[in-house]
Amino acid sequence: MSALILEIVEGPGAGRRASLEGPVVIGRAPDAGLVLDDDQVSRHHARVAPAPGGGAVVEDLGSTNGTFINHAQLAGPARLRPGDDLLLGVSVVELREKAQVAHRPSAVRPVPPALAVAQRPPGFVDPAGAPDERGRHDLERLMDARTKLQARTAPLAVLVLVVLVVAVYLGSR
Repeated sequence: MSALILEIVEGPGAGRRASLEGPVVIGRAPDAGLVLDDDQVSRHHARVAPAPGGGAVVEDLGSTNGTFINHAQLAGPARLRPGDDLLLGVSVVELREKAQVAHRPSAVRPVPPALAVAQRPPGFVDPAGAPDERGRHDLERLMDARTKLQARTAPLAVLVLVVLVVAVYLGSR
């Protein structure tokens, strides 16, 4: 039997590995054999154990969101072969043999360009970061631009409404 490795290839913690020399619990809990930083994963989500004759056996441990092998949801213990994808939450874990690792050290998949988003500064924070010359309060500097616009136009809207009410009242007399 060749040595097996579980590698996170997509999602938070991509590139992290765990050797599969015995049963490994995968989940968010600190005591899991392979800890996933994924809010969609249960604390003890699934168990993977080496199988006689190669590969591994995967068992869902009653997770909330289920466990999937190559996009098929598990209904009970299932066989996992080297190269298969194990989907837990938004994380994808691949079962790899040491020979595969020697040939290609990392199976981490890059984010597709259509989904990659360039870093941009948040629009709700003043980029200058310093108090302005009019002495505005710190909270006012951090308000969203739309909120600021609404706050500036609200008194005008109230004035227009009062003028309309007075005009209707005077016109009905």
